[in-house]
Amino acid sequence: MSFKCIDVQKLYEKDKNVRKSDVEILTEWLKKQPHLPEMEEMQVAAFLHSCYYQIERAKITIDNYFTMKTHHPELFTTLNETQLRKSMSAVFVKVLPKTTPEGYVVFLLKLLDFKADYFNFFDQVCVINMVSTLYLHQNGFETGAVIVFDSKGFTLSHLAKFNFSALKHAVDHLQEGAPVRVKSVHFINVVPVLDKVMSLIKPLLRGEVFNMLQLHPSMESFHKHIPKECMPEDYGGGVSSCQKLQDENLENCLKSYDFFQWHESQRVDEMKRVGKCASSFGIHGTFKKLNID
Repeated sequence: MSFKCIDVQKLYEKDKNVRKSDVEILTEWLKKQPHLPEMEEMQVAAFLHSCYYQIERAKITIDNYFTMKTHHPELFTTLNETQLRKSMSAVFVKVLPKTTPEGYVVFLLKLLDFKADYFNFFDQVCVINMVSTLYLHQNGFETGAVIVFDSKGFTLSHLAKFNFSALKHAVDHLQEGAPVRVKSVHFINVVPVLDKVMSLIKPLLRGEVFNMLQLHPSMESFHKHIPKECMPEDYGGGVSSCQKLQDENLENCLKSYDFFQWHESQRVDEMKRVGKCASSFGIHGTFKKLNID
């Protein structure tokens, strides 16, 4: 692989609580887990950080992550160039360049094209995973992340394209497997259909995660949490326009296909797993489309 992950030494310097000795303990544990793939040292460090330096919790999260990625490729597939361009022309998915005063990165998602015909639920989840995974390997972990959903233009026609089983797996991944510290989730430009979205996802979320969700009646309310200067100029903020950021995003992804191919190869081998898979991620569900009243 010609792609180079961020130097792990920078991560040790960034957070002194991520100790090389603890990463080595996890690395030795990995050698005794024949079903798990080989991992880069920076990946192990990222999982340890996301689990607040708890080694045993990191072990579970690592297993969850790769098990989920293996058993549900429809959510983790690397889109080809045509699919990627189409998806990124419909939905904006980007880690913004300015952090909050707390040092948290802002992950913004919004519709660029309001036509539901251009919205593909599975492809959009894949793009989210591609963009966030590439960011982690290029930049390393962050103190925390806030997720911002701009729901402007979102309609029942978009919601009808959701797949409940896949949505559950995606939410499980975020809660139980993703190497990221999610601090809060904000919804702006709230539309009426968002009530239906909330009713769908509430049963899937742990209580503390559901309490992170905030629906803002105004941008003034939102900016009490996320300063305006952290947002794109489309919102009156201090960073580039969404279109420019998305163009940069697309270019970065297109030149990183060697990374995506390598990362996609990191899978579990259930034939080599010792004992039963403890995670529900390894259980295949029947995919059903949502019926919207």
